Amino acid sequence: MISQIVFDLPLEGPFDYLIPEHLASQVIVGMRVKVSFGPKTQIGLVTDILAQSVILKLKPIISLCEPSAVFNELDLNFARQFSAYYGCSLGEALFTLLRNKEVLKPSISRGNQSKIVLYRSLPEKYVKKIQEIINGYSAHSRFLLLVPDASRGQLFIQQFKGIGSIKIGMRSSVFESDGQYDAVIMVDDEDSSYKQEQTPMYETRQVLLARAKIFGFDIAFLAVSPSVELMALVQEEKIKLIEDPEAKASVVRLVDVSNYKFIPGLISPPVRDALEAALKAGNKSALILNRRGSYRLTRCVNCAEILKCSHCDSSLIYSRIAGEFLCRHCTYTAPGNTVCPQCHKSSWQSIGIGVEQVQAELKRLFSQAKIQAFERASESLGDFDILISTSAILRFQGALKIQYAAFIDFDAELNRLDMRSAFNAFSLVLHMASMTLQTVFIQTRNTQHYVLQYLSSCNWRGYYDEELKLRKEFGFSPFKHWVKINWRGKQEKTTLESAQQVYNILFESSSKAFVITPPLADTVGRKRDLFRFNVMVQAFDVIEMVQHIKSTLSQVKRPSRVIVTLNVDP
Repeated sequence: MISQIVFDLPLEGPFDYLIPEHLASQVIVGMRVKVSFGPKTQIGLVTDILAQSVILKLKPIISLCEPSAVFNELDLNFARQFSAYYGCSLGEALFTLLRNKEVLKPSISRGNQSKIVLYRSLPEKYVKKIQEIINGYSAHSRFLLLVPDASRGQLFIQQFKGIGSIKIGMRSSVFESDGQYDAVIMVDDEDSSYKQEQTPMYETRQVLLARAKIFGFDIAFLAVSPSVELMALVQEEKIKLIEDPEAKASVVRLVDVSNYKFIPGLISPPVRDALEAALKAGNKSALILNRRGSYRLTRCVNCAEILKCSHCDSSLIYSRIAGEFLCRHCTYTAPGNTVCPQCHKSSWQSIGIGVEQVQAELKRLFSQAKIQAFERASESLGDFDILISTSAILRFQGALKIQYAAFIDFDAELNRLDMRSAFNAFSLVLHMASMTLQTVFIQTRNTQHYVLQYLSSCNWRGYYDEELKLRKEFGFSPFKHWVKINWRGKQEKTTLESAQQVYNILFESSSKAFVITPPLADTVGRKRDLFRFNVMVQAFDVIEMVQHIKSTLSQVKRPSRVIVTLNVDP
């Protein structure tokens, strides 16, 4: 008898192995086994058993890892779909599934059609809404609650302490979802933390919807600003939307900073007045700026050389607190007296807006106020009157309320090189508004931008209609899909040549259904000493596109030190 085995490797497989006579009655599909693979012993998964193989000389299975199967046909079905959609091997898909299970055992199916509902509410009402969802099921029902990060997970753990029917987990817990749960509740599906950043680069929401079809559990999405992909399903009446009538966020007020160009400083008069009013009333306020350090970049006064990281193609930011230059992408630092590599002088000029710069201005305006700068690395909030933070403040949703909030440089949020920049900016404001009691100020020079217009008029449904129309026009998810093929390597020339070779074959062999861009350097062309190049491919059908890309990659011999990854809808 012959077993077909796959591995946690980017190799398609399966690979044929002989079943020894003493194991003939024990080896079954779904088992983990030890085999010799190349010079090493590897753990593989049995995906099929055949009577014979076309290969004459086969290696035998060495031993079994356990006496029973760890996956079944349902798991195999899901893994095949996952592999086809995200471009990983079947082995990588199965091991991803098993690696993220608390207990290694085959999944079960409820065998009935799943019910999917989207609840739009505010974070402070999430606990009440989750309790209402649970109360709609029998006393013995079980639930999985998916949260975007550990800090919010801890808040829910405290709220649901002692209730054994609820398991709370983050992104990877989605692979535990099967018929053992009556329903899976996913909080804030649009959060970027739900996107896996390493191969296979899956999207948690997409995986959850696929698993619900196979295993039959219900799904309840709970969000302030649901993803555009979910709202598309609402428009198609595939998901029911229920909006909490009490879920009203604070007012959003636009501040056109071009009206105050002769007034020095980063904080406009309307924001300054609001901060002063909050201080007099003993209330808290927050200023939002998504940049660390004191400035955006540093330039030499003599030769205009921009100070960059020695490991990344990224400008260094200056931290007044640390007295040194920092890289945003790696751990590299440079002393504050660093000499210019071009003119060998230490005459730097830092420009742009940073957190510490805003902090210095606030201390000048409100010398008696308790001002705190908060970044993701911090563990907890201290006592403050005015908080300066990046989006890290959102980890306290449902636990922190402030009187006023203000976005200092909102235009930077709208102008990122990302198809989701408009939605991410919209979502950030809605989440911030849910934490604010009175008014959210947005400092901008672009008051006519459609995102800002819908935010200021509190027309969130109108925004989604407009966003879906634009995405359809430009061919973005959920109407068309993009796959980013990324090459990473230490040698710039070799890495680019590999990308160019694959692009040439793709361009010549692809049908008109595909749009393919030539190799371009990544947003940060070199990161952590690796040069990065991308080829983007667009099509309606993800699976067809991924299959074509994988077929093309198999035709090209990849340099040994060049890594190639696929990212669906990056």
